Amino acid sequence: MTTYKKIDIVNFFLIWVVLWLAYAFPFQLFLFSYAVLGPLHYLTEINWLEKKNYFLKNPNDKKTYLLVVIAVLSISATAFFIPELAKWDFTKAYYYEISQSSIYKPLSGIIDWGHSVLFIGLFSTIIYYITDKWINRVLLLCLCIVISIFLIGYPFFTVVFGVFLPSIVHVFIFTVLFMWSGAKRSKSGWGYINVVSLLFVIFIIINNKIPSSAITIDQSTLKALIASNFDVLLFEINRLLGLGNEGPSGFYSPNVWKIQIFIAFSYTYHYMNWFSKTTVINWHQVNKTKMTAAIIIWIASIILYYINYRLGLAALFVLSALHVILEFPLNISSIMSLVKPTHKNKDINTIIPSTSTTKQKNQKSMKLSSGS
Repeated sequence: MTTYKKIDIVNFFLIWVVLWLAYAFPFQLFLFSYAVLGPLHYLTEINWLEKKNYFLKNPNDKKTYLLVVIAVLSISATAFFIPELAKWDFTKAYYYEISQSSIYKPLSGIIDWGHSVLFIGLFSTIIYYITDKWINRVLLLCLCIVISIFLIGYPFFTVVFGVFLPSIVHVFIFTVLFMWSGAKRSKSGWGYINVVSLLFVIFIIINNKIPSSAITIDQSTLKALIASNFDVLLFEINRLLGLGNEGPSGFYSPNVWKIQIFIAFSYTYHYMNWFSKTTVINWHQVNKTKMTAAIIIWIASIILYYINYRLGLAALFVLSALHVILEFPLNISSIMSLVKPTHKNKDINTIIPSTSTTKQKNQKSMKLSSGS
């Protein structure tokens, strides 16, 4: 049995174990996974993506792409941290000073834009894939920015790119696409079974009835969920589906409970899938200094979450947002690989071979054939 097949079988069982845990502890599992598994995932994936040149087609695109990432991250962080100042007793005075100053008006515009700026991050990545000409890239990026400015006032735009893209789309839809891409390239039967299993999970959650009498939430868990801001995601999905009511009473609705089960499953399995592939994608094979720093930051983040969940969330926001943005090229590459004819690869690290690598191989072949 190959290593890849073993990992696929392990993932098959992980899917159902995580689903069982999500049913048994929908709120607790999510809070634990997000606070403990999440930070380690951010740190190790960011290191791995850097080692893989962020899965960009051309290694020369790295510097300019990172400039776009920094710009998007800066706007997103501003949109998060400025309102956050009003939620802490020791920073309320600073927030009041800012709100009364002349810079607040332009800041408020950035805050409004920041909730959907990931639209620019995602589509700038697509731009890097569809054209190599800088004039085309600049024009398309400007068009993307203009579109996003015009769409700021539309709630649906904000919900899709500000709420769903960095959460459910990132942890579930992109995970499904990545696994599907891997199964296609490795010709793995178990890989396809896992993809189908993930979709079947949705069917199970929707059709499995949950009695109201079985729903109990302790106040400390509820408080931590609200502090995490993920009650917004929970109720946005609920509202989109037209189910139940928002507010404290909504947490005890069977429909909201089902949505929370899905959220807990999606996040936990997203992290577990990443860690299960350690020996295949070799994300742990990075500079020892980077790995040591990652472990120290991870331990510190767990302590912060333990002290105060909201404090941990605020402290890790930049890392969390950064790993979502930096993963866009891999997400786009996975999608592209699904619509292109492929051949079986020996290493899952070649799921999305870079254009530069392909060019180097072609050049080497040409030299050999010409006798040079």
